[in-house]
Amino acid sequence: MSEIQVQPAARKDAISFCIAGVAIFAVTMFLYLAGFALPKAAWALLYIASAAVFLLGIAKIVEPPVSLMITPLVIRYEHRRGSWELSWDNLLRFDVPRTHRGMELEELPYIGFRVHDMEPVLDSISPRLAVYLVSEQRHLLAAALLREKPELNDYTPYYDIPNSYKAPSGKMYRGVQALFAVRCEQLRELLGYDLYVPASALDRPLDEFCQWMQQVKQQRPQSESNNLER
Repeated sequence: MSEIQVQPAARKDAISFCIAGVAIFAVTMFLYLAGFALPKAAWALLYIASAAVFLLGIAKIVEPPVSLMITPLVIRYEHRRGSWELSWDNLLRFDVPRTHRGMELEELPYIGFRVHDMEPVLDSISPRLAVYLVSEQRHLLAAALLREKPELNDYTPYYDIPNSYKAPSGKMYRGVQALFAVRCEQLRELLGYDLYVPASALDRPLDEFCQWMQQVKQQRPQSESNNLER
């Protein structure tokens, strides 16, 4: 198995959105210069729509062209704010996380990775990405708490900022690494996974992606795994 690059769906049609935004603005200016009588609210709506569509296209363009880099040794998540890296031999399982909604299970728009040892991930993640993920996943934590621990009256401890984090090996982490480590522990407790990659960062539907990842895992050269164990 050679290096595999996953291109995020979030970048899809980026140029088309930019062109559409410019087109809406051009049409709006043409109508204005041509003297078309439209209510002020309509003019404002057209200007806002053109700006929103154009900025959405720009946001898609600035996303990294590759979201996941998969090799026989590691899985690396790429984001415009940094990256984290997970060894295949440190990966216990992956799947779509689910929460209870009444008597049924509801899939969340992520693929989750359960990790054996978080220390290598904590050592690899960039501080900017750690801060971003903690902030981005607040709604994920909130949804998990409401559905998995509805009996709790106070969720404050889950949102406290830790001073430090002690790994099972005894190594101490502080700052954003500690904050990210604690958040991973909380999500593991509630949803069963440590790391989460949003569906928008993938190139196919979640179920298909998990099946494809399982095939990639099975195709890893045995020799690579043996080398790592030695």
